[in-house]
Amino acid sequence: MRIDGDGSPGSMTGAGSLLRLIREAEAITRADLVRQTGLARSTIAQRLETLLAHELVYEARGSTSTGGRRPTVLGFNRHAGVVLVADVGATHARLVVSDLGGAPLAEVALDRDISGGPEKTLGWVDERFTELLRDVNRKPEDVRGLGIGVPGPVAFSTGQPINPPIMPGWDGFSIPSWFADRYDAPVLVDNDVNIMAIGEHWTHWRGCGQLLCIKVGTGIGCGIMVGASIHRGAQGAAGDIGHIRLPGHDEVTCRCGNVGCVEAVAGGRALAQRLTAAGLEASNSRDVVRLVRSGEPLAIQAVRDAGRDSPLP
Repeated sequence: MRIDGDGSPGSMTGAGSLLRLIREAEAITRADLVRQTGLARSTIAQRLETLLAHELVYEARGSTSTGGRRPTVLGFNRHAGVVLVADVGATHARLVVSDLGGAPLAEVALDRDISGGPEKTLGWVDERFTELLRDVNRKPEDVRGLGIGVPGPVAFSTGQPINPPIMPGWDGFSIPSWFADRYDAPVLVDNDVNIMAIGEHWTHWRGCGQLLCIKVGTGIGCGIMVGASIHRGAQGAAGDIGHIRLPGHDEVTCRCGNVGCVEAVAGGRALAQRLTAAGLEASNSRDVVRLVRSGEPLAIQAVRDAGRDSPLP
């Protein structure tokens, strides 16, 4: 079953809203759904029929009754399929297969350089997805959706990276189209830190109307939650703070071609290069973290200097 843009099954517009209510246990009977949505019972029944047919919802007899037969309780079937997720960073990727409730069933994290281009990188991602599905005894037909995070601005409506500074060859490449022949499921693509911000808000800060989530890795980015929704800005560039120019660093050239960018001064790649020049073994941001945790003074000082130099929110 394909899901349209508003989160509801394309064949029954609005069924996705019912599914969310059932999944969050805000409505667990047909009467609850009528009260919550204001829809007619016949409309509710029609939309539930689609959800039941795709096994996304199941029915069970309730344990209490106010007279007569016990009411039918509706439940969300988190085992009705799986979701494939890939957080593809500049030099590292984490891939997960989860149930429909978001619980990880299998995952893998590996080093992978995104500069190899979209065809090569996505081919590698799909190979890992195939391995993970095999590990949990699932098939491509069981995949209900894919979520892909990439380290650059994304036109969310099309799933295309837009002038990503650290993703050579990806500009305008349609990631959903690449997966279309492999899975009969929707593919959602966004900037990696936007996804992180959504996850943090959903998991820990649902009552908070505004939230900033800053990621410091090979690059630097910020996810902006406003009114419980992600703010992407023009061409997905909102929060791309890694390419704000810092005064006093004109000698530092960024991979985007500009000079003095926050990322080129304080990003993980920049710190690793600085520590390597000082005689330490550091090829990426994870090496910087490793050196800091081991108590290496030069690494600790480099991170402190980066924090002082970067006027982040």
